[in-house]
Amino acid sequence: MSDGFSLDDALSGQGNANTQQSQNLNNPWGGQNPGQQYPGFPGPGQGQQYPGFPGPGQAQQFPGPGQGQGQPQQFPGPGQGQQYPGFPPGGQQYPGMPAGGQQYPGMPAGGQQYPGYPGFPGPGQSYPGAPTAGQTVPSAPSGPMKVPCEIPLPVGCTKGLMLNISGVPNGKRFVIDFKEGNDIALHFNPRFDENPNVIVRNTMTRGQWGKEERECPKFPFQKGQPFRLQILFEPEAFKVAVNNENICQYKHRLRNFSGIKSICISGDVTITDTSLTTV
Repeated sequence: MSDGFSLDDALSGQGNANTQQSQNLNNPWGGQNPGQQYPGFPGPGQGQQYPGFPGPGQAQQFPGPGQGQGQPQQFPGPGQGQQYPGFPPGGQQYPGMPAGGQQYPGMPAGGQQYPGYPGFPGPGQSYPGAPTAGQTVPSAPSGPMKVPCEIPLPVGCTKGLMLNISGVPNGKRFVIDFKEGNDIALHFNPRFDENPNVIVRNTMTRGQWGKEERECPKFPFQKGQPFRLQILFEPEAFKVAVNNENICQYKHRLRNFSGIKSICISGDVTITDTSLTTV
């Protein structure tokens, strides 16, 4: 222009409003002070992350008891080591949990296994309620039995277990087997069809018979005549008596006594009574 006025001079003047607007072109929000991230955000040097956040030196992670006191809490309940509000002190696992090593409320102390259990089994007992001397073994059948038959042994053979059989032989031979699965710990086999009559004892392992034992001081059975047979289990051998006379004993060849789970009776015999007792 003719009077020397230029647009550049007008824009470069100090305090010019156009100059201030040009400086705000890089700030799309406009009108904010340097260093602020949004309206109302705390000013520089305060170190706060959001309104209400604990101040410097406080280790709290959220507002709660003790806020502003400089206590390094991570949860309610200062100094108690609690896991949640209201959690009981003293190392307890849950509210009402009894102390003293008990496993659950009301759990009996003193090595008992369950409520009402009367202590550990006494000598010779293999399970709770096992019979003592002279008692009949639970669940063992008694009375006449149709042959062939099986007598279960729930806990296997234990010291003092006695099989009692009353019957009448009426044929060539009969058999009493103490069985451990497919094996036979004792095969007791009176034979009337051999001369002289004989009682054969043996053991079968994995389908193979061992060496027979045949020696006896006498053959105590007679065809058509009743007998009373008793087989006693002892740690070293089976001991056999017939009509109150000791006939023989058979040393153990199989040692898994708890695995002997049944007694099988078969052959030419009538069974009038059976029982299992302990002595």
